[in-house]
Amino acid sequence: MLFTKKRPDGTYIKNLHFFTRLMPYLMPKRSDACIFFEQEFDVTKTLAYVQKRKADSAVPKISMFYILLYAALRIIAQRPKLNRFVSGYRFYQRNNISFNFVAKRDLSDEGEEINVTMSFSPLLSLEGFCAKIHNYVSSLKKGSGTSTEKLNSFLSHLPRFCIRFFFWVIRFLDYNNGIPRAVIDSLPFYTTVFFTNVGSVGIDAPFHHNFEIGNCGIFCAIGKKSTGNTLSARTEQSRRGTR
Repeated sequence: MLFTKKRPDGTYIKNLHFFTRLMPYLMPKRSDACIFFEQEFDVTKTLAYVQKRKADSAVPKISMFYILLYAALRIIAQRPKLNRFVSGYRFYQRNNISFNFVAKRDLSDEGEEINVTMSFSPLLSLEGFCAKIHNYVSSLKKGSGTSTEKLNSFLSHLPRFCIRFFFWVIRFLDYNNGIPRAVIDSLPFYTTVFFTNVGSVGIDAPFHHNFEIGNCGIFCAIGKKSTGNTLSARTEQSRRGTR
């Protein structure tokens, strides 16, 4: 596939408006085209549903984070243009819907982090979706880690010039559509959405950076749950700050 329009993770899009096709040249870096925004949701009924499901041991484990991931899956399935990416100044439609997030082996400041990348069928039910994540993450916590962790560990022990050369090769192959499927599957930057759940440590969602390497176009930060009074205060503070 090297020096062609074919990629293992996406299909080249032929029919695009001329101005859209020029966008990568006008904004060659992902940071150039970055859009930050904040969205709040009323999860009162959702929290009640989660608590009800947790009390039932006969159904798969469910959490607020899983529900938000599932909502993202349904949105992207219905709005497939969200699952496009740019590589080598060309537009591609991603061949699957995949998410990346970080899980901890144990819930503590010192707990080892595991990078989790998973692909999902848009036809999955909520129960099937939650069961798939729970089973996979549980197996990773008991095992020796993902291919991403093993690759990162190997690279981190190399001399600096070797690490720089490795990522130069990755960028060169990516630009020319020569990057192997195994490498794409081993790096967390080739995914539909990169999630970070900072709400689990009790802080508000930050305006997080994305990564220039890879082709992930959406970075989603999930913050802590807030009460109605807290939301009103934050909204008023934001409104005053924009005057």
